[in-house]
Amino acid sequence: MIKRLPANLRIIIFYSFCFLVLLTVFRFVLLFIYFSKLGNSPISEVFTSFLIGIRFDLCVISIVLGLPWILSSIHYPNRWKSYRYIWGILPIPLFLWMTGHLIGDTIYFGEADKHLGYEGFVFLGKDLLILIEAAIKNDTLKVILGLIGIFTGLPALIYLFIKYNGYQYSTENRNKELVQIPVAIILLLFLFRGGLQARPLRSTEAIHSENPFLNQLPLNGVFTTVMDLKSKSILPELQMSKEESIRIVQNEIDYPGAEFIDIEYPLLRETSDTRKETPPNIVLILLESWTGKFLKPNGDGIVGGKELAPNFNSLVKEGRYFPRFFATGGRTVNGLMSVLTGIPDRPGITVVRTHQVLGNFGGLGSLLKTLGYSTYFVHGGDVGFDNMSFLFPHWGFDTIIGKEEIEKTGKYRSGAWGFYDGDVLEELHSTISKAKQPFAAVSLTLTTHYPYQVPETGKNPYPDTMKDSDYFNTYSYSDESIGRFMEKAKKSPYFRNTIFIFVADHTHHRDLNPFEDRNIPFLIYSPKYVKPGLDPKVSSQLDVIPTILGLVGKKVKFSSFGRDLLSNLPQPKTGSSYFAFSSVIGWIEKDYALYRSTEGELREAYPMPWSENKSKCASIKETCDEYERKAKAFLNLSYELLNTNRIFPEK
Repeated sequence: MIKRLPANLRIIIFYSFCFLVLLTVFRFVLLFIYFSKLGNSPISEVFTSFLIGIRFDLCVISIVLGLPWILSSIHYPNRWKSYRYIWGILPIPLFLWMTGHLIGDTIYFGEADKHLGYEGFVFLGKDLLILIEAAIKNDTLKVILGLIGIFTGLPALIYLFIKYNGYQYSTENRNKELVQIPVAIILLLFLFRGGLQARPLRSTEAIHSENPFLNQLPLNGVFTTVMDLKSKSILPELQMSKEESIRIVQNEIDYPGAEFIDIEYPLLRETSDTRKETPPNIVLILLESWTGKFLKPNGDGIVGGKELAPNFNSLVKEGRYFPRFFATGGRTVNGLMSVLTGIPDRPGITVVRTHQVLGNFGGLGSLLKTLGYSTYFVHGGDVGFDNMSFLFPHWGFDTIIGKEEIEKTGKYRSGAWGFYDGDVLEELHSTISKAKQPFAAVSLTLTTHYPYQVPETGKNPYPDTMKDSDYFNTYSYSDESIGRFMEKAKKSPYFRNTIFIFVADHTHHRDLNPFEDRNIPFLIYSPKYVKPGLDPKVSSQLDVIPTILGLVGKKVKFSSFGRDLLSNLPQPKTGSSYFAFSSVIGWIEKDYALYRSTEGELREAYPMPWSENKSKCASIKETCDEYERKAKAFLNLSYELLNTNRIFPEK
């Protein structure tokens, strides 16, 4: 039967089978590695996951092999070997790429509890060399073996195709090949859409279980990456008029001490002048992947029988701490957007990877420079990664100290991603000790990023036999680094007039429930300026800029989707938090968090803090409807202002 098919079709079918096997094998690998995530789920749901997964796999195969199939069906140029090699050899490097992509997706899943998104493609650009360098430092042997596999496997597979593909050009095959063109177009469209349903296949159609892992199992990293890249517009059912979104957002973020001043720029506000003397210095430390649940008072602070972060917990007792503080995204770049511009990143592909990042932002550095601040950004990694070398000057930071600058000092040894937190905070201390006051310095830590390595001189208080010991050891090391930094700071002339702010970019994502995966630390510490205490209101990274400006106490114009958390409201609000990442938007307020899919109509409410007795939106429909309206308003207004460049006026 197969032999009677046209040769080009036999080749395409063979490739399709290879890709299907590859995707299925990696689904088994994912299941095997993360088998513990199954819990008590029945085996029938695992079987269902594999059946549903075929639909997503066929969608990916249609994307990968669609062009080769159509090219192979154009009869006339098939007389030339060079043309046949184009459509015949193209799937081979794609197969090798997909293998690497799925390996990366499997590793990424362990760190993020989700499949790869847009980063699976965008990092193939200039950031690829940075990733390779980090990989070589982390595990040189595996990288070398991988490169050998690619550079020997690719020519070997191409040779095998040329020698054994079995295609013989013949005019007798003309009609058999040409008739495949309309058939291919129809079938490929059918597979790409995932069927005849009204809307194309979406990630939400993988959901069939109460177990989140089994809802992820049918998906594959190639599909989720492609969907992320497509996610650049708002679905009709999520759209809201500009007027309504402005009304809802302004009502939500309004607070005494800042007035809305321009209808052309709906977020533009001006603060009151409350401080006559020189404003305080600002030191903002962004903590890479610090999960809030391991700190006091978010939890008991004990991991493996010992206090994980005693230095930070000690600072919490002396500063203003927000235990119900939430991340607005899931990656570092999402956190940077929210904390340093006051604008939430969007679901799907980040704004930082689009032309919209070129727009006018009232970045923290830019705002403080208008008040006479000198501005600094200190980071142990390559500042060229993720467009950071452009972002920080664009957001107002004049002095950028990254891996290259720290390397020139010759004082430290770098790790996989760059320099360790202790060394970076030492450079931060050295920099601000010499800085012109008032200064604003931001530092992004790095050690608590995968692959979770501490320096050779560092301690490993948690044994390898303990689950997630690699992460906890870096967390402990990072906490020690903060302790040493603060000890030096307290002995320095700049300390008395400085406000120290600690906030995480996101959690570490591993095995966290919805509350834990959003909950991150936010601490404001300054014996002179800030009264210690715990603030129970719901808050988020979008509130950082307004809160800092409130502490600065000078008259300044700014744009932000947040509010001053220290402002004295006539009737104190319980607070709220918007978030957006991957294919989800959401809203947290009072005792619930709404998760709303951006790919369909699915929504779910979770108790905050988490409990097993989660509420379906059907039982609290009015609450879900209200939270969804607010989330839609933030989503729509952020898109509108980014698209029209109406966040902040041009200088």
